[in-house]
Amino acid sequence: MRRRALLSLFGATVLAGCGGNTSPDDSTTTDATGSTTTSAGQTTDTTTTTAPAVELVEHELTRENAGSESELAAVVGTVRNDGTAPLEAVTVEATFLDEDGTALDSSTAEVADLAAGSTWTFELTYPDVGEDARAVADYELATETDE
Repeated sequence: MRRRALLSLFGATVLAGCGGNTSPDDSTTTDATGSTTTSAGQTTDTTTTTAPAVELVEHELTRENAGSESELAAVVGTVRNDGTAPLEAVTVEATFLDEDGTALDSSTAEVADLAAGSTWTFELTYPDVGEDARAVADYELATETDE
């Protein structure tokens, strides 16, 4: 099974790929087959990377019982399979950060068999409560798919 990961920071999705580009000095050209030819006539193979078809549609930091000893912090969001095939498994991980951007802890959730075009709503709760949960100021999300 091949694992590919898509990292998302506040909903930004990074997509990578190769196209038929020519450098400004015409010294290197990449064709659609993934071969690169330099001005010296040397040819090397390149790899085209395709990002998984999963997209973080929306997400936000939520709080329950704010200001109390039982305060909870969580990230609630939605993931969509934008591909044409079902995904065997989709994992979302939230890394909870303090106001300085230091990682405090993380939480993970997974769904199996996410059909093409369908969505999954997740909730990732910070493991501690009260004062510790109040220290959560931000978060980072990462998604991973098994195909």
